[in-house]
Amino acid sequence: MSNFLPIPAKRALPLPSFSQHLLNYISNHFRDAHPEAFKRDVEALVSMRKEWVEAKVEGHPEIVRGLMRYHAQLSFLSTKFPSDISLQFTYHLPFPPTYSLSPDAPVSLASITFERASVLFNIAGLYASMAAAERRAEAEGIKRALGYLTSAAGVLEHLVKHVLPTLQSELSSPHAAGYDISESFLGTLKEFVLAEAQECYWQQAVLQGTYKNGLIGKLSMKVSEYYKSALSSMNGTDYPSSSFFPANWISHITVKQCHFEAAAQYRLSQEDLEKSRYGEEIARLRVAEGLAKKGLEAGKKGVADSVLSDLKNLQSAVRSALERAVRDNDLVYVSPIPPANQLAPISGVGMVKVSIPTEVSEPIAWLMGGGAGMPALFSALVPYGVHLALSIYDDRKDTLVRELDGKREELDGVAASTLQSLNLPGSIQALERPVGLPPSLLKKAEEVDSAGGVDRIRSLLNEVARLSKANAQSLNEAMDVLDQEATENETLLSRQPELQSSRPPSHIANQPLIATAQQYDATIKQASASDGTVRQKWEEWGHLIDILAGGEDSINDYVPSTSSSQNGYSSLPPSVRPIRASLEDLDDRISHRARLVNEARNIAAADDIRPAVLTEATRLAHGGTGDVKTEWFEDLFGRSLEKYDRIKEEMEAESGKQVALLEQIRGQNESFISERKEDPIVKERERRLQDMDLAYWKWREIVDNAEEGIKFYNSFADMLNQFKGTCTQFLNSRRVDIGQITQQFHNVSFEEPPSHSPSPSPASHQQPSYTSTSPPAQRNAPPPSPPKTFSLSHPSSGQWQSSSDFLPPPPPPPILRSGGIQTQPRAAPPPPADATPRRVTRASAAANRGPIGDAERNPYSKGTRRGGGGVV
Repeated sequence: MSNFLPIPAKRALPLPSFSQHLLNYISNHFRDAHPEAFKRDVEALVSMRKEWVEAKVEGHPEIVRGLMRYHAQLSFLSTKFPSDISLQFTYHLPFPPTYSLSPDAPVSLASITFERASVLFNIAGLYASMAAAERRAEAEGIKRALGYLTSAAGVLEHLVKHVLPTLQSELSSPHAAGYDISESFLGTLKEFVLAEAQECYWQQAVLQGTYKNGLIGKLSMKVSEYYKSALSSMNGTDYPSSSFFPANWISHITVKQCHFEAAAQYRLSQEDLEKSRYGEEIARLRVAEGLAKKGLEAGKKGVADSVLSDLKNLQSAVRSALERAVRDNDLVYVSPIPPANQLAPISGVGMVKVSIPTEVSEPIAWLMGGGAGMPALFSALVPYGVHLALSIYDDRKDTLVRELDGKREELDGVAASTLQSLNLPGSIQALERPVGLPPSLLKKAEEVDSAGGVDRIRSLLNEVARLSKANAQSLNEAMDVLDQEATENETLLSRQPELQSSRPPSHIANQPLIATAQQYDATIKQASASDGTVRQKWEEWGHLIDILAGGEDSINDYVPSTSSSQNGYSSLPPSVRPIRASLEDLDDRISHRARLVNEARNIAAADDIRPAVLTEATRLAHGGTGDVKTEWFEDLFGRSLEKYDRIKEEMEAESGKQVALLEQIRGQNESFISERKEDPIVKERERRLQDMDLAYWKWREIVDNAEEGIKFYNSFADMLNQFKGTCTQFLNSRRVDIGQITQQFHNVSFEEPPSHSPSPSPASHQQPSYTSTSPPAQRNAPPPSPPKTFSLSHPSSGQWQSSSDFLPPPPPPPILRSGGIQTQPRAAPPPPADATPRRVTRASAAANRGPIGDAERNPYSKGTRRGGGGVV
């Protein structure tokens, strides 16, 4: 039997919908790409997964190469698709717990990066397993085992440094991928295979028989140091993984550490003998004897016979040498024996160099270079980086057009509010046309009628109300998911109260999600208040807008006529002509700004930089990596946006021109007021004409507000759906954590009964000792008290910054316009302190009694037998 341990593989669950899901995703997300064109690529990728990943993993070089091909295709696929394509990849844990509610609970994540990480884990495990299967009695077997182990260490190092950070940035919680895809667990495996690789060097030196004892001792000491590093990584403070390893693994590593430290002391004792340091020889042999005894004690828990046999042989050699050394020293040399702490420390000499296979470190270059013996699949698809670049440019382009339109609306609003304050143009129109309607008013009425009139406003406001209700429902559904998790957690803790010391309660674990929900709820309430303002505006002006949209007859019935001959207005005041000219000039300015915005929209509609981006991506791509970075296209974006510069400059110039024109109108209006004669009938006609003009502007304003609200709710709905998915992912990760936490039973220690007792006492099995897997900060400090209710406060940008990375971005505030002038909404007020909670659960009630997990107040919190929570 080999004295090396194989690393078990992560068993993958089949994906029967893999093929159809990829085809559907291509159909829904890639322009100018028909899914049928990629059917063969999809079938090839699915076939590779079935052959190399879903099948039983066995230690063979050809299987390793097949997994490397699949990983290379996944890496290339990641340049075409986002990591989350809404397809769940599912893997079982490598060490299922013996005592668990769900010992075979798999981990599922909608992440191509998780699939890559799992494949790399299996590649490293296969390398280690092939090394364990090698017969290391001759140099060739040792050489092959050494190559496998250094490659396994390299794959694990690449996984930790390059894949794990990307995966963790996609997760809802740092441990959602399972305990095996964590820095502590992977670091332990890396140090473990490095120890076995160093052991190969040590074994080779021993077999050759030409190396000095001092050098062999230093090689042996380095083996012990690697095993010791594996134990240290296993008990890392960020996320200890010691409780997830089987007991025989921990015992195996402990035995090996003691064995090789004892072997190092034995070799150095032989060197001391050669150099006539008889007292040091005896001291080192006594240290070696103690280490061998310690290792044999640790080896009682399932360690392989071959490992224990090696240690027993060393112990026998140490005892024999110690008896001889003590006898010789007592009878002949009489050298003083120094205490163990005064012996010179042994510095290990490391011979292992981590080797990352090129197929793993540069998978796309290996694939594109023909090393995989197959072409890169989906090479005809536009890279995902190009899609991101195009979306970034489209967003900048749309933002520019929105800013131009916002500037237009702002200037139009200033013009409308200024004319309203001056009672223009109604006062002029009442004198110019004592009978009939002004052409400018008829033109506005025609515009309103052709655009849908009041029916359009009603349909827009109904759509706003529907979307608002749908958004509130989405948030409620997300909160229902959190409620479900809290209920499941309460049920679990009521059935297994011993888990309370290691499993954070729901009101602690879901704090980031609750904070996000508070911000979203405040945004919904703020948007609802804005909707109410728009509806109030519609109720106030709806009857006048209805008259304006009714056409010329309706307006004539509303606006009274006057007779200039009857009232003495045979001629208009001289000041009317210049003010009329200025008002016409202002209308021209308003029309010009509308043309500028329409021109910008037409340019944006035809502004397709896709060919230029593809050309630039091809030119800048290097090294065969296939990775396309969006920052490559910044210069291209800048050049492409220059076509809008003239429109921006003209729109900016409009502001100054309008300010001067409105100032001129004010002066002309003062002259007009001083010259005209007051007449009640004329004043009434003037007022009603002014009402019709204002109704036009209010119609435009309400339509803009409603359309802005629809855009806001549609974009906010995407955020809420993403948040709901995050809550679902949190629920699933907590369900997986149930299986992971109960793996602590794997390290349950029972008090052995006295040797004279014929059977164990039942009491000795009642209180197992658990190794906590939570960070020290969570074990030692009581968690912060949660809010007593689910009352929601207004979002804060500072709070967003401090939230977890997986949370979606904050929603944009809705836009309110008053008098046509764009303004920002006021901050939503915080909810009252006594707001009614959404649901009172035992998890939230526990916050008032005392947080579960507080070691001083929780009756189920028990210390471990080892005192430190993990392997020492």
